[in-house]
Amino acid sequence: MEYRMLGDSDLNVSVIGFGAWGIGGSPFWSNEGEAVSARAIMKAYDLGVNFFDTAPVYGFGHSEELLGKTLKPFRDKVVYATKCGLRWGKKSLGSITKNATRRSILEEIDQSLKRLDTDYIDLYQVHWPDIETSQEETMETLLEIQEQGKVKVIGVSNYSVEQMETIMKSGKIESLQPDYSLLNRSIEKGVVSYCERNKIGIIAYSPLASGLLTGKYDKNVKFSDWRGKGIIGCFSGSQFEKNMEKVARLKVMGKSIGKTCGQMAINWVVSQSHLTTALLGVKNEQQVEENIEALGWKLDPEQREEINCIFSVDE
Repeated sequence: MEYRMLGDSDLNVSVIGFGAWGIGGSPFWSNEGEAVSARAIMKAYDLGVNFFDTAPVYGFGHSEELLGKTLKPFRDKVVYATKCGLRWGKKSLGSITKNATRRSILEEIDQSLKRLDTDYIDLYQVHWPDIETSQEETMETLLEIQEQGKVKVIGVSNYSVEQMETIMKSGKIESLQPDYSLLNRSIEKGVVSYCERNKIGIIAYSPLASGLLTGKYDKNVKFSDWRGKGIIGCFSGSQFEKNMEKVARLKVMGKSIGKTCGQMAINWVVSQSHLTTALLGVKNEQQVEENIEALGWKLDPEQREEINCIFSVDE
């Protein structure tokens, strides 16, 4: 396993991180049960993954609780990343709202500490920008809980360059967590250069494009979960069909060198010099093992050029 420093912080994180959205289960994903999820967490830990990213909204607390319970004996050897800024009433997609006010953050941090069964969070991130709340109020509150020792490092997720510039007027962020994969390279048009100039680590979520880059689907698939509801992402229509044609070509490339489509996509992402870590969600131990096999080898220049042509950032 390779490790990289996150931003200007002292957090040394594995280049593959455990994305714990999926193990939260309903209403976003189906999983294979708590015992299977716990074994997947431990398999990742055993194979060198030390970065575990979650959020309160993942399973409405379940993801944080499961991570905390499973990794409790190894707390001093792992990096916990969780988030604030999304609240809910009923446990349903429709009840989720953005709230990064001082009052909400002060409530959320204590709830996350309890669920994770820990005294501190290594990386605490604003999940989505709350345009109804000033960035100054949000950052001042984050600095307050950092001063109290509840948080080591502050980061943001899904922020634009302009939003990062605004919040950085009040305090330093060490990381940005954006959607980044071969099928979504939009951060390469300005976000990456801003992060590099300001020593902000980049944590990619959905590096397999919510499963599309695993090569397990074709253009005729119909999703019954959140992907089929048109909430975020492109999982239907003409653009989806074009994306799946690109995935089919990557799958053929991978087969020619004995790699899965997913391993090709993961290898490409983690090889980007501007990336700190890529978060991968899994359902079981076998998926963890398959993902780890994306490391330890390099695409040759011709292969990289072909991939860049297939997944052009200018489209």
